[in-house]
Amino acid sequence: MSKDLIYETLISAIREKIPHKATLTNALVELLCIEREAVYRRMRGDVAFSFTEIAAISNKFGISLDSLVGGWATKSRPYQLSLVEYVDPIEDDFKMWGMYNERLWGARNDPSSNSVECMNVLPATFLLDYEYIIRFYLCKWYNQYGHSDKAVHFREIEPSEKLLKVQRETATAAKYLRKTSYVMDPLIFQYIVNDILYCRSIHLIDEESVRLLKQDLLCFLDNMEVLAARGMYRETGNPVLFYISNINFDASYSYLEAQNYRLSIIRAFILNTVVSLDLKAYEIVRHWLQSLLKSSTMISVSGEQQRILFFEKQRKIIDSL
Repeated sequence: MSKDLIYETLISAIREKIPHKATLTNALVELLCIEREAVYRRMRGDVAFSFTEIAAISNKFGISLDSLVGGWATKSRPYQLSLVEYVDPIEDDFKMWGMYNERLWGARNDPSSNSVECMNVLPATFLLDYEYIIRFYLCKWYNQYGHSDKAVHFREIEPSEKLLKVQRETATAAKYLRKTSYVMDPLIFQYIVNDILYCRSIHLIDEESVRLLKQDLLCFLDNMEVLAARGMYRETGNPVLFYISNINFDASYSYLEAQNYRLSIIRAFILNTVVSLDLKAYEIVRHWLQSLLKSSTMISVSGEQQRILFFEKQRKIIDSL
């Protein structure tokens, strides 16, 4: 691949992420720590971007380095696995989460901003007031995907206060999206109950912790039912709609749409995500989720009968603990 073609591919990818010329220039000045005129020279092709600058741009804007050199198949799309260390996070983890929060806050005044998520685990943005649910997901993540060969008991798990603070900012920012839709796997609460029962059977969680976890789940369910009936966030008045799918999911998928970017996300390893800013990847996920919405049952606002039946069934499942 010629250098000219690599340059053209990079410039095209950058402009796709930020079409507005002045905004793009300001972003590159800040990112590369160079003068505005130096940015202009690079954008015109008078001066080449250094490898370090290309790497910084790729990391910031989610551009695949493979795509710049033609090293990927036409059927492949670039995704980045975000491996946050939830139990013992480092500074890079906070930086990664902070970048996502920046995108959410950036959509605050965007009238077209919206998000759709299909989920087979409880949505993280609603869990921050439920200590035992958070600790359980952390316990499961640590024992399955952590770096220790030793099993860690539920009581030993302590969430990072600093990470919880960043996640609370995510939850707050998400409420400013102009529209949010959640499609739940019909067995979403059965999955977590099954996991709790298994952890109890192998002595990773004791009876008292299970009792407290059950209380958290019932409280979470009550608050979710109120939110579903209201159909909007009290803090912002923006609509939030809940649907029940007629099929089960192999993973949780979501997309986030705003004027300046399109983001598609796949949940991996319980708490981590695989993220892409690639437009084609976004279109694929969006098409699938929109089709799923059409075949699912809305339980928000007007779907009162279906909502009552769903939440009654979930309470019986949780009561089995």
